[in-house]
Amino acid sequence: MPTNQTRYDRQLRLWGATGQIALEKSHILLINSGPGVVGVETLKNLVLPCIGNFTIQDSAVVSEADLGVNFFLEDQHLGGYRAEHTCNLLKELNPDVDGHFITEVPQSMLSAAHPLIQAAHRVMACQT
Repeated sequence: MPTNQTRYDRQLRLWGATGQIALEKSHILLINSGPGVVGVETLKNLVLPCIGNFTIQDSAVVSEADLGVNFFLEDQHLGGYRAEHTCNLLKELNPDVDGHFITEVPQSMLSAAHPLIQAAHRVMACQT
């Protein structure tokens, strides 16, 4: 079984142990209101080196159009929540990462006082 030292060797060489620890302690919130390819790609690139936590907010259900742009989604996901399926598939990339999803509409979250906004270290709002 590989240790974190060997599993994340490239990242440790790039930003050192302090940077890796900061990454593993961080929480990213993605507020998604479009097909989500920009936000999902960004999350994928943070999940692989072991971001600590992420949350995807997306109230849309998977449509045919999503299948052509979001490589995580397949026919079996049609009609399900895009946030749920994308979150579950991102978590498969790295079992050390904790991922969550919420399906409420984004307007209900766009207050600085919302608990998820306050808990996140970074918030990404993506429409494309």
